Amino acid sequence: MQPDERSRYAVFRGLFGRGVYPFQAAFLLLNPLRRLILSPAQLAERLGLVRTSRVLELGTGPGYFSPTIARCVAAGLWVGFDLQRPMLQMARRRVARHTNAHGGVVQGDGLRLPFAPGSFDVVFLVAVLGEVPDPAMCLRGCRRLLVPGGRLSITEQPGDPDALSPEELRALTAREAFVFESVHGRGKSFTLNFRRLDSAT
Repeated sequence: MQPDERSRYAVFRGLFGRGVYPFQAAFLLLNPLRRLILSPAQLAERLGLVRTSRVLELGTGPGYFSPTIARCVAAGLWVGFDLQRPMLQMARRRVARHTNAHGGVVQGDGLRLPFAPGSFDVVFLVAVLGEVPDPAMCLRGCRRLLVPGGRLSITEQPGDPDALSPEELRALTAREAFVFESVHGRGKSFTLNFRRLDSAT
């Protein structure tokens, strides 16, 4: 198999197999038809944002939801975080075209979140947690970053081979000292919200 063929095969495998979504197929994540499953405005409503919210979008991808979320927190902070630099470059350009939001993008690993404790009011993930090698460790990091009372929001969508069920998510978050708050959507397209209620680190 030639190098170009291996590269195309890796992208194809990334699309339909488990693991990190390939940045080479990022254009599929920006398809306007995604609104039929969950629009950026619907997600923003589920997150319960206010203008001063400090928000971490964990697993930003190319920024499908990012401009809307950033506009909602115009007097607060939006930070996009992703493993893949090309994804972040796309997200940064999309946000810059649509808003003058405070914040920016940070590249890194979901198991080592490089932010100070209590940096955010909301942390949200869309079709991401199942891609992380150790979801429990990722959730532990999210909890550290949230203020007491802060919201963790996890959305799963149909067609994602790494998607976790509501039952799996509730069990994982309970072990990491999150309290279930609300559910939105139905079937394989849903958002679960949780709260960090205590002040312990």
